[in-house]
Amino acid sequence: MTRQVTAMLAALALGFASAGLAHADPIDVVAYTTTGLMVIDFEDAAAAPFPGVNYDGILNSGGARFAERFAGQNLSFSGGNDVLSGSPGGPLTLQTGAPGRNLDLGTDNGTHNLIPCGNLGCLDGNGYGEGSFAVLFAHPTSFFGFQQFFDEGGPKLTTLDFFNGAGGLIQRVTVNVHGSFGFHRSGGFEDIAGVSVFTSDLGGLAYDNLVYDPTHGDPGGVPEPATWAMLLTGFGAIGAIARRRRPVLA
Repeated sequence: MTRQVTAMLAALALGFASAGLAHADPIDVVAYTTTGLMVIDFEDAAAAPFPGVNYDGILNSGGARFAERFAGQNLSFSGGNDVLSGSPGGPLTLQTGAPGRNLDLGTDNGTHNLIPCGNLGCLDGNGYGEGSFAVLFAHPTSFFGFQQFFDEGGPKLTTLDFFNGAGGLIQRVTVNVHGSFGFHRSGGFEDIAGVSVFTSDLGGLAYDNLVYDPTHGDPGGVPEPATWAMLLTGFGAIGAIARRRRPVLA
């Protein structure tokens, strides 16, 4: 191997390392309005004001499926709130909760909302919204977003775990209970197969207008062609040499 080739390979490796440093977190928290082609608004399923319409089985809505958690996740409680931990393992599979403690659909703000049922169950006002939920997409996505309603204020958090199809944790992310959030997979990888969500808000939360990308690419997480082009451009002269010697992906 010539000295010139060795130097080029070293520079290329440094470029990949630098690109990795630029996206240290697998999941970037972004504005809700920047994400989403597919909106799950739960209007395709029955709902009612408190205590809502109870769903003890898997809920199908908007091209996705919902339950309390993923099989293999550990369920515990903090007061009346569900807490999830652990990794599901693969393939990623939904797990329903106990009867009356799985999911509800409520219309307490005039629109259909997902109401996860806590330890006390959704028939109890103190269990209405204190539960966890998991969403399993038909195809892996590179982004996700949701709106949260009825928070009681204070320094409370909502926790999201992003998993790939094999049940491996991509990243755990925590956000404030106030407002709406978007989440984008760094590098544009389309490997988010499912997301689980729980909150520490003592009054419980409702969730609506979930967004994700209904298209799908390689579930193994190979970057899209545009991402490769962006990475190569970032290598400067080495990237330019590489592009002259081989076709640019389109």
